[in-house]
Amino acid sequence: MIRIENLRKTYRAADGREVEALADIELEIGAGEVFGIIGRSGAGKSTLIRTLNLLERPSAGRVLIDGEDITTLDSEGLYALRRRVGMIFQHFNLLGAKTVADNIDWPLKATGHTNAAERAVRVKELLALVGLSEQGHKYPSQLSGGQKQRVGIARALANRPQILLCDEATSALDPETTQSILRLLLDINRQLGLTIVLITHEMQVIRTICDRVAVIDGGRIVESGRVADVFLHPRHPVTRSMVAQSDALAAASFDPAHAYMKDKLRGTLVRLTYIGDVTYQPILSRIMAGAKVQITILQGEVSSIKDVPFGQLLLELEGSEDDIREVFAELDRHQIHHEVLQ
Repeated sequence: MIRIENLRKTYRAADGREVEALADIELEIGAGEVFGIIGRSGAGKSTLIRTLNLLERPSAGRVLIDGEDITTLDSEGLYALRRRVGMIFQHFNLLGAKTVADNIDWPLKATGHTNAAERAVRVKELLALVGLSEQGHKYPSQLSGGQKQRVGIARALANRPQILLCDEATSALDPETTQSILRLLLDINRQLGLTIVLITHEMQVIRTICDRVAVIDGGRIVESGRVADVFLHPRHPVTRSMVAQSDALAAASFDPAHAYMKDKLRGTLVRLTYIGDVTYQPILSRIMAGAKVQITILQGEVSSIKDVPFGQLLLELEGSEDDIREVFAELDRHQIHHEVLQ
């Protein structure tokens, strides 16, 4: 569906220096996928997502949608592209002097839909889709932040796009409203088969909705893959830092370097990771029942990444090296990832 090849974007600074915003970007995003791009402020994620509808023109490289290089489009082709690619924004960008219904109707008018009755039917469909059927007559100032973003989503869907771009669509919302908007986007993805590309600085957003993720830092993709793999086994220091910050409370609850724990820990400190159906099976208890190793559970979590259940346990194993190796071999046999921490 979307392929980005060797993409670069540079700007000319006021002092004449050339500033590199994106460098050597290579990405593939599948049709119907929810793909996340995460990075800290200034990492280049907003610039990257805006190249997908040419709000930012790349300095070099190609962006292909369904095999067509959109960087070669003329003005007529660009007009058609922006009907196929909808976009929602962090700060809603609604027209304050127009009603909710008129805000949703506006892109239909702008793209040449002259039949008012057909437009009204489409607006009614979209209001129902985003849960605002009773709010069409109101003005943006009368809505909550979450309702405003729902209007933004409906407006972005007005022309039946194939792709929906989300530019920090939840960062201006409180946590409860963020979850409701993410559920709405996931429902839209499943009902309409839309490809969704979103950028965020919040790992929880990626964990809730995305199938795959790319981590961007300094204008370069430093890590990408399935969300479960990147979240549970981060390789790059930036990814590890972001994962740790997103799980700060859990991380703070156990610190093996703390003086108290240094005195108490006598064995091998191990982190186990379960992914999928194995999360809810009593495999660990079966392994330990026949093992000559003493086990202490120090910390644990069972949760999910999108629809994939996972579990993580922090254990202390006490026993001989041979006996511990036997435990590791059994864990491998059941495809339970283990990592020796100390």
